[in-house]
Amino acid sequence: MRELTDHDVAALTSGDLDPDLALLDEVARCLADLGRGEATQTAKQKLSLNGDGFLLSLSAIVPRLGLAATKWASYVPGGPARPGRSTATVIASDATSGEPLALLTGMLATQLRTAAAAVAVARAARPGHAERRVTLVGFGPTNQAVLTVARSAFALSRVRVLVRSAASAQALRAAGIDATTDPALALADADLAFSATGAREPVASLGALAAGGIAVSLDGDATWHRAPGTPVLRDHGAQPAVPRLMAGLTPVPQSRALFDVNGCAVTDVALLALLLRERS
Repeated sequence: MRELTDHDVAALTSGDLDPDLALLDEVARCLADLGRGEATQTAKQKLSLNGDGFLLSLSAIVPRLGLAATKWASYVPGGPARPGRSTATVIASDATSGEPLALLTGMLATQLRTAAAAVAVARAARPGHAERRVTLVGFGPTNQAVLTVARSAFALSRVRVLVRSAASAQALRAAGIDATTDPALALADADLAFSATGAREPVASLGALAAGGIAVSLDGDATWHRAPGTPVLRDHGAQPAVPRLMAGLTPVPQSRALFDVNGCAVTDVALLALLLRERS
């Protein structure tokens, strides 16, 4: 069984091919497989740790790729003088024999496949080659990965970052990044917004986006204020709309809309397929 780490993921993203677009395309195909019922996955299973932390597991099979994967992950929130901590371990197996093929550890894989899923959904919801004005709500490792993948997928005419503290905004501006603590300013005229904050209450308003703008939330739909009747499409639940949209089976809302991307195990399979292809 192969052992894969953040080093292998980093090597993939610095190869000769455009790895972000390759992963973006494979993630989109896997989500469409799920939407058509040609791939299957389990619902996320959570176990509470002492305090506010949790363990979670999720699994998927994508017959088209001949691969299955299961993830065992954890999250423990930070406290005074202590950052939060996440872990992830993924096992890849042959989809027919069940034979274990690879063990993938490290958080870079999760950040990259999450970013690819977010951008793949945004690309499907708003196709075309027009320049995009993008706002990132939060700028931790996940949204930094989102920005990297978005730059491969779109022509970005403007990137703006919304953060919670003036000190963070100042540090980002010193690094040449357009950052603010003002939600209305951050979102004004944005076509696309991506949120990854871990917040449990609204931090921004969908109504501040440009007409027809969309938000892709990686931290749940509770982080966005939205008007009654605003379309909300989720990648989880009894009848997840996002995979069906990716398969062309659910119409794309043309109004402002929120896409709640909670994380599909088929996207782990997509990344593993690329990693194993590169290592073969």
